[in-house]
Amino acid sequence: MKSLLTLITLLLLFSPLLFATEQPFEDHQNILDNAHTYLTDRLAKQHLEHNITVQNIDSRLKLKKCSSEIDISLTQAPVKPGKNTLKIECISQTPWRIFMTAQVQLFSHALVFNQPFNKGHLLKESDITLKKIELTGHRSAYLSESKHAINHVLKRRVRRGDLVSVNILSTPTLIKKGDNITIIAKNKGFQISMKGIALMAGGKNDKIKVKNIKTKKIIQGIISDSQTVRVSI
Repeated sequence: MKSLLTLITLLLLFSPLLFATEQPFEDHQNILDNAHTYLTDRLAKQHLEHNITVQNIDSRLKLKKCSSEIDISLTQAPVKPGKNTLKIECISQTPWRIFMTAQVQLFSHALVFNQPFNKGHLLKESDITLKKIELTGHRSAYLSESKHAINHVLKRRVRRGDLVSVNILSTPTLIKKGDNITIIAKNKGFQISMKGIALMAGGKNDKIKVKNIKTKKIIQGIISDSQTVRVSI
């Protein structure tokens, strides 16, 4: 009987300490880990190498244990290179909400120029090389395959290391205004050709206006090569 009383007394004395060891607040590190996982899962579909740095939570901030699963979302989707803002929210009888930032670095391979080139330069395979780059700050549509760049003309001067982007390339001029060309008119059952004059300049697959020399009729066609424009009839 004495032993039982002693045990009860000890339990009463130490029970406040036992309850005190329970964690009444969310562990900040768990929230950070969940935020990192959330971003990683959304970047997986892009198949890009990445680096994520999630902002630490102020150690003085006490967030009550959430009775439900903590909800994480982006204030502006999708995940982008640079600064992203996350909303971390507990939806329960004692709700809370915080916002935190995450810096995301995305890496890809893109073509860059091996040396400076002037406007009008016709690109060759040896003029460009593939290099790993960080995408932060790059808004233009960069190229990663040389077949989309070679035999194109530069619209402006470029420096060594500049990205090869769509907006600084143009197709070389195959036909000039006033050139004598052959107009090919093709239908399902037949094809005819006629002599014409180009009324506009353009490169391969550009749509230009041409004049039929015989009929004087002005029509539109697609440049096929340096001497041929194809029209549909």
